[in-house]
Amino acid sequence: MNEKAEQLTKDRENFEVLRNRARSLTMATVGENALPRASYAPFVLDSGFFYIYLSRLSEHTLELIENPVVSVLLIEDEAAASQIFARKRLTYLCESRTIDRDDAGYDSILTLLTRRFGNVMDLLRSLPDFVLFRLTPRSGRFVSGFGRAYELVGERLEDIVRLGPQDPDPAIQTNSEQ
Repeated sequence: MNEKAEQLTKDRENFEVLRNRARSLTMATVGENALPRASYAPFVLDSGFFYIYLSRLSEHTLELIENPVVSVLLIEDEAAASQIFARKRLTYLCESRTIDRDDAGYDSILTLLTRRFGNVMDLLRSLPDFVLFRLTPRSGRFVSGFGRAYELVGERLEDIVRLGPQDPDPAIQTNSEQ
């Protein structure tokens, strides 16, 4: 395997580790007068969708209901980063949708949230102001380090394609092409 193919394999692994180990996401919602608001939420990832459970008392919840466009960031912990200027990160542009309590998948997603975050979910589930959202990624980028930026492609945005000058070597393209 050549050096570029080895780097792509390593970056693919970095992508999967970051996506699968992150427990919370940072999100930017759009509020009144198109003003952005940054916040965060614990999440579960299921079948390519992010699910978050938020209180209607939070401004970002109301903004997601009013304007379903949200930017999501998953980022490497500062303490684990070898270079603070090149932290591994995933960004997604998503569309949000509320999942009603009587929808077929509602209980199964809350079960996943309970498995991941414990008994606090029993309390949150009992509160009438909490809303379940499904965030559907529409596009995404992954940065694995300096000069290693990738566009996310594929049906669930689970493959990476290097941004910048295209390498003619087809062996270093996407996961699904191997």
